Amino acid sequence: SREETHNMQQIRVLLCVIVAAFLGCCIAVELFPYNPVANSAAVVLSGNARFTVLTDFIIRMEYSNSRHFEDRATLAFLNRNTHVPQFQVSHQNGGVVITTSHLQLQYTGGAFSASSLSVKPRTSFGLQPWHYGQLDTGNLFGTIKSLDLTNVISLNCSLINNITVNGESLHCEYGLISRNGWRIVNDTSNWGLTPANAASSPQWWDSVNVDNEDLYFFGHGHNYTRALYEFTLLSNPISMVPRYASGIWWSRWYNLNNWDVQNIVGEYEKHDLPLDVFVLDMDWHTKQGWGGYSFDQRLFPNPANTLGWLHHEKGIYTSTNLHDDDGVRSTENTYRAMANYMGYPSNSQNTIPFEICTRNSSYMIGLEDITQGANYAAGVDVAWIDYQQGGTQGDCTGLVQNPTIMLSHVRGTNHVRRRENVRDVVLARWGGLGNHRYQVGFSGDVGTLNWADLAFQPYFSMTASNVGFGFWSHDLVGPWNDHELHTRWLQWGAVSAVFRTHDRGMASGSCANNDPSQCAIVEIWKLPQRYFAAARAAIHLREKWIPVLYNGVRHAFDTGVSAIRPMYYNYPEYDAAYQAGPTASGLNQYFFCSDDIIISPVTVPASTTNMMASKTVWIPDGQWFELTTGRVRTGGKNVMLTKNIDLTEIPIYIRAGAVIPEVHWDQRNITGIAMRQYDPLVFSVYITGKTVGSGSVYEDDGMTLDYVRHNAYARTTLHWERNTNSYMTITVSSTGTMYNSFPRSRSLRIKLYNALPASSVTVNGVPASWTYETQDLCLTVHTASNINTFQTVRIVVNFIANVEDNVISGLKGLFHHAHLAKSALDPTWATPGANSVTGGNISVIASAPKEMDVLARTSPSAFMNLLNNIFFLYPYALREVEAIPGEVAKPELLENMDSVPESKRKVVLEKLEAQNDLGMNA
Repeated sequence: SREETHNMQQIRVLLCVIVAAFLGCCIAVELFPYNPVANSAAVVLSGNARFTVLTDFIIRMEYSNSRHFEDRATLAFLNRNTHVPQFQVSHQNGGVVITTSHLQLQYTGGAFSASSLSVKPRTSFGLQPWHYGQLDTGNLFGTIKSLDLTNVISLNCSLINNITVNGESLHCEYGLISRNGWRIVNDTSNWGLTPANAASSPQWWDSVNVDNEDLYFFGHGHNYTRALYEFTLLSNPISMVPRYASGIWWSRWYNLNNWDVQNIVGEYEKHDLPLDVFVLDMDWHTKQGWGGYSFDQRLFPNPANTLGWLHHEKGIYTSTNLHDDDGVRSTENTYRAMANYMGYPSNSQNTIPFEICTRNSSYMIGLEDITQGANYAAGVDVAWIDYQQGGTQGDCTGLVQNPTIMLSHVRGTNHVRRRENVRDVVLARWGGLGNHRYQVGFSGDVGTLNWADLAFQPYFSMTASNVGFGFWSHDLVGPWNDHELHTRWLQWGAVSAVFRTHDRGMASGSCANNDPSQCAIVEIWKLPQRYFAAARAAIHLREKWIPVLYNGVRHAFDTGVSAIRPMYYNYPEYDAAYQAGPTASGLNQYFFCSDDIIISPVTVPASTTNMMASKTVWIPDGQWFELTTGRVRTGGKNVMLTKNIDLTEIPIYIRAGAVIPEVHWDQRNITGIAMRQYDPLVFSVYITGKTVGSGSVYEDDGMTLDYVRHNAYARTTLHWERNTNSYMTITVSSTGTMYNSFPRSRSLRIKLYNALPASSVTVNGVPASWTYETQDLCLTVHTASNINTFQTVRIVVNFIANVEDNVISGLKGLFHHAHLAKSALDPTWATPGANSVTGGNISVIASAPKEMDVLARTSPSAFMNLLNNIFFLYPYALREVEAIPGEVAKPELLENMDSVPESKRKVVLEKLEAQNDLGMNA
């Protein structure tokens, strides 16, 4: 619930205060200090067993033949010193019964077995009884290392545990949640970590767990989000990555030089495409092998100049690809300094081997502070850990002890270890439970560019949220022969956790030698115009929604709930919420960074008859604004909506009444948008179906750790209320600890959707300007540029007439689809009325918005007359299209009656039935 989420946020704020105090006296290499030794009041001993009551829902269950129990941290569980909940203990017959407010554990003594250890629920919240050894048949799955070479794969760990890719396990982890209401996390095979006793010594693997069995019982029932939150109490939060990570990333495996970098940025600017992160794949470094740490000076004579240009002139951050298995060769620029640090003889030319799993952390510290340190000093921001050289390299034992998670652990805590006030971020594969602390994920080289792989990625991303790893970055690239697939892949990327275009070599090399026309496309501007326009619109939406994404980043930190949220988090008792699956036949829809936004990306090709893709969406309880049509949908437990979706559309549903924060940018300054403070700050308000609503935006400096150390952040909230159908009030106010770069004044833009033009607008009692866009039914209020952010802003809007929700709902769709139909018919001169003086109702509807934009200002009465007449043009337009002779492709105009509101539908149908004169304009 929203109340529970607020409570979680308050607890996290309290923890931040504790951290700030703790950092003054203690050493912590992770973002949050932790204590792996539980409070003694939480511990219950019974023979060779030890039970630790960590929360009302989580009990640790250990068995040790030696009665020596594990108190070291593991990468999965760092902190066991939690607030001790109230519980009762009863020792009886050599065993024990432990009762919390929600669970009752019974242990009868001896080795753990089905007869000796069980847990049953005390309250009815979806938890089924459990006994030791019981299979979790209802698990909702978690994630795996990556999608390298796998294509569509089961996420059921029992079916894939023996699969390896490039010599490494998939590190499959079941979800922390289950429809059975319980989950057992087995930490027995994990390694204990060395103590974090110095800032220069990160926690390292020490030795294997001393317990014979080390199990964690999660018994949250169907309170799935509570389970994720309490996991972060034990394993530390999902740390906030810099805000630029929510923007647009470019990547390509190509021999780019400094000139190429500037040209690519220029193409983004030329084609009105935002860009926030520039990734250099492996060709950036010298070519002695697959890995390397020194810039190839034939390409980048002075890397600091190129990276400095990206940073300071364009606001773009940078990442470089790393394959660490090769070690540090004598040809590296920093070899001598690294060799001296490692104690090599002064005349040594031997490669310093890759060491990641030995108890001595010297190699990795030297690698990061000396060898990689030179690149960080030159301007590299993000380490792209492209490690895929085997699970036992670097002296690792494999499985739980693997290079993948330890590389992320080291690089994901570099700044914290060095006591630098900068957030850590990596781009890396998943290495096991606990990897949620080191974001963001790299899902590897996409196996095949086909519709099946596209359909799998939303499902894969959703389930990863069940282990806190819901910020996957997927390769976004298109095949040479299917621009529709490429466009849909980019659209999915635009509404995923991380947007990163990448080519792993399919756009160059052999294809260029044989037939360049058959090379994959990574440069979006090289798409044919129709597809490019749709892709760019999706990219603009993503950049516009930077505040939405960043709200989601903060929410993940506060609650453990990631950006891509399965529907069952909110509707655990509805079967429809569990219908997502690995193929396009599943309902692969999700909440996006918020409980107010549902997205269902299109992952199937369009029909050849109507040029639209068929998509079924579950509309849950409440009223939901359909972003593409402006139609308000009323949902329910089993309300399924099957729609035809044009290439330009992404099925997005906004909760009626919601307030969605956005940014606005000047097209002349389109790079580096993600890291700018929000000025102007835009709020989109979806007023249809509601009379009151609110929403907020989280803001901080986007880069430092001050959000933890000093609680330096602000929340700006908009509250709105429709006092009558023709009058509404809006208030905007900010609270929090204002950070240095928080704007002391700025302008606001309030966009009211499914609204009419205004007759008057005031801001703090002073008349204010407004604009109106009929095609979106959107009234935008513009404040002055010097609005004080420390004072409450009050806006009053009077409309030119009553806003009748049942009339205006869906009108946007009528305009949009009429325009699409006209655009589809125009190339063949098949548009009705194009060759005669009669007919042409499609054109009338498609042309109306621009005319109404003028009337909104000059003649409100004429505006309302045309508005009320638009729906009645529909039957004439539809019949005209149906009457087109021959084999001309006929778009499914306006989704039949879909965009016509209920109040108009009967009259429209009657007109359609009675109308015979197809040439008459209504």
